[in-house]
Amino acid sequence: MLTASAGHEFGSSLTARALTFAKRKSSFGPLMSRLPIARLSIPVFLFNSILTGTQASASDSEAPPENAPTGDPVVQAAPPPADKWEIAHFGVVRAGYDSVSEDSRYDFIGRNNGFALHNARIGLFGGNAAHRLSYELSIEGAVDYQEHVNTPQGELDVRLREAYVRYDPVPWAGLQLGQFKAPLAGEELRDYRDLMFPSRAVAQEGIPVGRGFQERGIAVDRQVGLMLSPSLPIFLGPFGVRYYGMIMNGNGANQLLDDNGKPGLVARVELLHGRNVKIGGAVLKNERTVGQLPNLYTEKDTGFAADAEVRFRGLHAFGQLAKVKTSFPTVGADDRTQEGFHVEVGYRLQLGPLPLTPAYRFARFHPWAGAFNPANGVNYDAFRLDYHTLGLRIEHSRLPMSGYLAYTITSEPEPRDLKNNYLQVLGQVIW
Repeated sequence: MLTASAGHEFGSSLTARALTFAKRKSSFGPLMSRLPIARLSIPVFLFNSILTGTQASASDSEAPPENAPTGDPVVQAAPPPADKWEIAHFGVVRAGYDSVSEDSRYDFIGRNNGFALHNARIGLFGGNAAHRLSYELSIEGAVDYQEHVNTPQGELDVRLREAYVRYDPVPWAGLQLGQFKAPLAGEELRDYRDLMFPSRAVAQEGIPVGRGFQERGIAVDRQVGLMLSPSLPIFLGPFGVRYYGMIMNGNGANQLLDDNGKPGLVARVELLHGRNVKIGGAVLKNERTVGQLPNLYTEKDTGFAADAEVRFRGLHAFGQLAKVKTSFPTVGADDRTQEGFHVEVGYRLQLGPLPLTPAYRFARFHPWAGAFNPANGVNYDAFRLDYHTLGLRIEHSRLPMSGYLAYTITSEPEPRDLKNNYLQVLGQVIW
């Protein structure tokens, strides 16, 4: 039977807040309280259809007991009024202590150890069941705004994060319009509560200021555009699929207008097996215009990402390979290729009210892979980064809070070879 499953273990973080909304004291509460929080992407309007039985569930359906009475009339919930709009709020606070080994050769590495505010986000989400519409709006109050590269001078600012509306005429196809994460890499789409470490892999988030030579990662981040995707994974027995197709401006978040009128494209497909396995793949094509008038330059990005996630009992494993090539037709410079991969594995130990997850991650990031130009005397292979991270996640079984402890051993070829191992201690509250 072909179904759109509401109880799948994996879910895109694009609309993961909807489950928290459903667990409020409302008509949706009794059913949704049985579902795993932060594992589900489900628009608000679908809750009522699940309650009335109009949508089948491949993984949360329960067979009636053998001695159940038969012949009783089935009572259907009344349809929601057309003018009823639901609204709820959510928030994320992530803060901690960072300590980086000091490299005596550089005055911007390891000299600013201390407490850091990583996220201070608040938002609204909700929808209208009758019109099959949902929405999300959030702002981030801990966006770092630097004055210069490789300098800790700067301040935090407030920026718009998610701002979109979604229309789902059927569970297997809907449209999402506004600003949200482009569906390229699985690592970027993971919810904070799914992470086994305080931060994402180095190839994805890059190298922040103070931790080494500052470098942007492969992350496409949030974009303004239109996306076609199902509201839920589509299942045929234990096997499922989910697809995403996005057309976007391609010049990043919070931009006034498109940079050149040429849309960027991102397409992603995920294959699933029950609650335990997810395999994803995505491609990117985007032509950007950079610089200031009248000196404008064209840069063309093409790339792909492939990722896999496995859960079995307490075991949790995730791996990803991503590659983005940038060409510079305006100036005729050599192409630049960024590539990275990482694998991580952890095991969740259920120890009373405080489950622990010890984990290990190996991550490699090469921001200039395959580059070779002996004429300028640059050894591009020296830009390669190898990171070994040992981590521990501590959760609370009843409160929406968790803590992280991680130590990363860094490695770079000569002549860079920075001495920049670092310790991260982080606490987070998500509601």
